[in-house]
Amino acid sequence: MTWIARLCAVLMAATTAGCMRPSDVREARDFERMRRQQRYNAFDTSRFFANGAAMQAAPAHVVSRGPVFGNDLDSTQGAEHYAISCAPCHGAGGYGGGPIAPNLPDKRPPSLRAQKVAQLPESTLVAVITDGFGRMPPLGWQLTPSARRAIAMFVRTLPTVRSNDATREDSALADHLRRVDSSYSAGATARDILKLGRVPRGER
Repeated sequence: MTWIARLCAVLMAATTAGCMRPSDVREARDFERMRRQQRYNAFDTSRFFANGAAMQAAPAHVVSRGPVFGNDLDSTQGAEHYAISCAPCHGAGGYGGGPIAPNLPDKRPPSLRAQKVAQLPESTLVAVITDGFGRMPPLGWQLTPSARRAIAMFVRTLPTVRSNDATREDSALADHLRRVDSSYSAGATARDILKLGRVPRGER
């Protein structure tokens, strides 16, 4: 770069700075100070907290949510997400007789109509959907916070869902699997299990 080019660059910078309003200069200075301020990086240590970690776990029962305001989640939204992400295992009616359930002999999907499920707080249901539980995989990576909360709200309404072919088939398969598992526990042979037959579609 020649001395003429350097001179032009200096003059241009000076002219630009001179044209800036005082508020612009102050904003740029404040932003730079904020950018350079002390801060913690993820997984840093900290002398402020007793456990020495900069990142702290959320308080108990805190539910991560998206931009949800009031009661803008309806049962239709929850039912749609449940049918896609939950019904394959837990069944359309929540009885535990979804189409995948027969392939899970070691740990059947539980009934979501059970009393112990009904007594769980919404935050626990959302946490299970998010992080998984037992053999249930986590769904937080594929469902938004709003969708997870909508499913939790829908699960509470399962006992009031009107019976249809899908829920009757779910109930029948769940009952059949319980009989199969009970027979195995009692020492039944494969021939004994075959005597239980198959579950007709739509039978309850």
